[in-house]
Amino acid sequence: MSEMIVRMEWTSKAFPGVQALDKVTFTCRKGEVHALVGENGAGKSTLIKILGGVFQPDEGKIVLQGKEIVFKTPNEAQRAGINIVHQEFNLVPYMTVAENIFLGQERRYVHLGFINSSELRHQAEEILDLIGFYLDPDSLVINLSAAQQKIVEIAKVLATKAIILVVDEPSAPFSREELKGLFKLINRLKNEGTTIIYISHRLEEIFEIADSVTVLKDGKKIATRDIQEVDEDDIIKMMIGRELGDMFPKKSSKIKREKILSIRNLSREGTLYNINLDLYKGEILGIAGLKGHGQRVLLKTIFGVYSKDKGEILIDGKKAKINGPKDAKNYRMALITDKKEVEGLCPALSVRQNTALPTLDKRQYFGFIKTQQEIEAVKKAISDLSIQTPSLSKIVRYLSGGNKQKVVIGKWLIDNPRIVLFIDPTMGIDVGTKAELYHLMRQLAETNEIGILVVSSEMKEMLGLCDRVVVMHNGRIAAEFSAEEASEEKIMRAAVGKDMK
Repeated sequence: MSEMIVRMEWTSKAFPGVQALDKVTFTCRKGEVHALVGENGAGKSTLIKILGGVFQPDEGKIVLQGKEIVFKTPNEAQRAGINIVHQEFNLVPYMTVAENIFLGQERRYVHLGFINSSELRHQAEEILDLIGFYLDPDSLVINLSAAQQKIVEIAKVLATKAIILVVDEPSAPFSREELKGLFKLINRLKNEGTTIIYISHRLEEIFEIADSVTVLKDGKKIATRDIQEVDEDDIIKMMIGRELGDMFPKKSSKIKREKILSIRNLSREGTLYNINLDLYKGEILGIAGLKGHGQRVLLKTIFGVYSKDKGEILIDGKKAKINGPKDAKNYRMALITDKKEVEGLCPALSVRQNTALPTLDKRQYFGFIKTQQEIEAVKKAISDLSIQTPSLSKIVRYLSGGNKQKVVIGKWLIDNPRIVLFIDPTMGIDVGTKAELYHLMRQLAETNEIGILVVSSEMKEMLGLCDRVVVMHNGRIAAEFSAEEASEEKIMRAAVGKDMK
């Protein structure tokens, strides 16, 4: 048994109206990968922020390498060897990769009053080589992909020697191949004696990378287990306090062969080539493929975020003129983006303001908002989607990831859309909320006869949720499968360019 590296004893933390942690004891061994899981709001982030010096506990203590220690600031925790890669990006967009990696450590590279840029660059290259991902140290962060920015975040914390490395939902931006590289890095750090605390809602990753797992629920610790002692069903039951039952609702047997959306020869230079597909009323159509092969670009082009070079979009058999998102909205189309913090929400505004935003024009009278009508509409959306918020005035950035996603969906459902485009709808949310959203999507399709297009990086969603799956490869439609025909092997063969239609 490895030596204990950190022990958080009887840790409690309360915020106004919420007991975020209730006497939680959390222990990690040296050189292990310890998964920390739980539904949104279970207390994971609060626990980690106490470990990282962001919050101070109301009660409890931290014992690090056998010594009781109090961290009053994140800097103190970092100096003690505790580094955290947060889920949200914390980079300076218009600084270079090298400058971001050594932000706050520039004094180490000052010579005669000036920063030695070449040395800074050289050290950044060494860290990036160590990680095993190539990036140009002189690139501006704003020009990087989400996966590349996550690598910079990791390099940034590895620039200071870590005893404990916490990674919060690290895998979201990565393709499957990139994720293998991340896991390889984590295993190397583990073998060098670094303790990794790995937070993820993707349970399949937990079983691939972790040695042990701790489950939190409603601010309490449910259990800590060696990973060999449990399976996914065990963890799900501990997380939500019950058997999950059917994760996915039954597929529809009532899909009308009535086209609600048709795409004909849609092209966009460099990304989309002669896309043809049909979406039927009441159908959930999945768009699968490896990351970067045009799935997201397709949905954003349909919605008017990106312009098309040629092709037609038809709604109910009639040509639609969509030159921007406003036009798409007028055709009662909605886009639920995967980048909810940047594209889906105004984080500094309230639940009410965010939910009401897309339909403000329908509740105005001579420039004044019909307040009571708006409140009733927002309350209905909150009730229909079971959004957990203490009030309509709660600032959205303080909600859990699952509730933020529900607000993004709710603001569009107020407008009674006929076509809904989802991009990675369950990214970063817990397993219980995932099941809720799957059932909601099926209900929308069947009850309201809405046509749903969904892009997902999770194969389980493609197979479990969709009535039909279209696979893209290099910006082209590579294959199409009915729900009965679709399998992981068939989809992957088409996604890598084999068995193309």
